[in-house]
Amino acid sequence: MRLGAIILAAGRSSRFEDGHKLLTGFRGRPILGHVLELARDCPFSDRLAVTGAERGRVEALAHSAGIRTAHNPDFMNGLSTSLKAGIAALPPEIDGAFILLGDMPLITRDTLQALEKAALAAPEMAAFVPVFGRDWAHPVLLMRKIFPELASLSGDQGARKLLQARGDVALVPVDDPGSLADIDTRADLARVAGPNAPPRT
Repeated sequence: MRLGAIILAAGRSSRFEDGHKLLTGFRGRPILGHVLELARDCPFSDRLAVTGAERGRVEALAHSAGIRTAHNPDFMNGLSTSLKAGIAALPPEIDGAFILLGDMPLITRDTLQALEKAALAAPEMAAFVPVFGRDWAHPVLLMRKIFPELASLSGDQGARKLLQARGDVALVPVDDPGSLADIDTRADLARVAGPNAPPRT
């Protein structure tokens, strides 16, 4: 099974005070840098980062990690446009793609491996969603059979509603608090950087 990784890194960081969140320092490197390094270090068949706002700086960071980029000129119209741009940029031989959010630097490799293991065991499923506690978490693994339906998405929404309406989506329990730790504001950053923050493994 050939799996890729799409890193969504096109947003404007409109809720993040004073600066662009993906380029803000966290544990010695930009927040986005942690996500790029995770993608780089996993044995994916393809890796790409979708750019939008701060295109030049985000592209430079991705390329320094050895990850190619695809620019989304419609990024101002919301998350759905970046998801569709990333899917469109995948090579045809890719069977499925992890959708990694650029503002979630604490996702673990164990979570990705759990999703891949589930996909290998149930190739008939359309998607695999990690669950931490009772909450749907990130990243999701979308298989090629669901790609055409993503065209129906619009605005600032991901694929969650689409997935919730299907019967062929597997929920995969994970022990990864980082799978819920996204950074939208300075307060979020302070929380994930604090002494009670989940470790990155």
